[in-house]
Amino acid sequence: MQDGNDATPRGSRSRRTSVRYGLLALTGLAMLGCGSSSATPSSGVGGAGGVHAGGSDAGGGGDVGPKPPAEGPIVLDGCLGQTGISERCTLVTNASACTGAKCSKLVVVFSGGEMGCVKGSGYNDVLAGYASRGYAAVCINYFDTSMGSGTAPYIDEAARIDLAVREATTGAWAQAYWTGADLLLEGISHGATAPVILMARTKLDEQAHWHGSHFTAGCFFDGAYDQAATASLLATGASGGKPCTVPVSYTRWLERYCGAGATGATCDLSTNPKAVEDTITSVLPANFAIRDFKLFECGSALPVCSGDIVAGPPVQALCKNLDASPTHTCSFSSLPKDGHLTCHANQYESCRTWFEGLLPP
Repeated sequence: MQDGNDATPRGSRSRRTSVRYGLLALTGLAMLGCGSSSATPSSGVGGAGGVHAGGSDAGGGGDVGPKPPAEGPIVLDGCLGQTGISERCTLVTNASACTGAKCSKLVVVFSGGEMGCVKGSGYNDVLAGYASRGYAAVCINYFDTSMGSGTAPYIDEAARIDLAVREATTGAWAQAYWTGADLLLEGISHGATAPVILMARTKLDEQAHWHGSHFTAGCFFDGAYDQAATASLLATGASGGKPCTVPVSYTRWLERYCGAGATGATCDLSTNPKAVEDTITSVLPANFAIRDFKLFECGSALPVCSGDIVAGPPVQALCKNLDASPTHTCSFSSLPKDGHLTCHANQYESCRTWFEGLLPP
């Protein structure tokens, strides 16, 4: 039974499936080791105190060259041109807990649409919080700018997100500081939307680099899983029933699917093919290779535009759909008074404790 509180996960089911995917991940890693002789090496020392990873084959390059820094940026040149957008991906890392011995747990955090991993203090605080608990931690900007992140339908971002995840979990930094055992995927807003749509609509998440060898789970805050519903929320949320303009505009939602200058009269997200593909509340749970989820809605009791930015009912609907499956679990939580812009930074510890409560022996 689900309501505003955490649903009790079915532990025995979670453990059975985690073993299955642990074996899958080990098998997949072995296959990668046999089949990547022509791949570009994962990374080399770059400018600005960071690391630059190479082309689209970045990741899994082996323990070649000097050990990468435990903390700092990794810039993925291979993202240039992905989704038709000339912007890179950047990973911000914190493995300060893993310098003496590799950490068994890795958290991969997907930024919201502002792409705040580098400059946003909230993300740095989240990474530091996980590091203080013995995790390797990485935050992914899968674009350079918020303009880039608003250009294309979410499903069209799948290739660049997959590239960034591969580097985060199998690149030189990950190999140096993570054992490969336990993986928590986490995100807010755009970062809770595009990765989950990737899982629902592609088979990319079946690859080994989306899984820990022991256990994997996903914890996401305020993802948009019904595009027409969120557009409708933003359409009249401002003063006088006008469309929202900041921090997320109604127009941004329309232009993602219908191009510059789109209006409610010219762009119907309930019928637009890409918007329909990006609506995943009723997707078959079997499409999700990752089996255990926790989903939050944020800000539903706050004013629209400033606090309530993404429609909450679709978050609960997706979670209910997943949890009805005998092979999946989903725990839904409502944070009605913690707004879209603050809920992840304020409540990420709920992800950590949920994840650790599910970890098999």
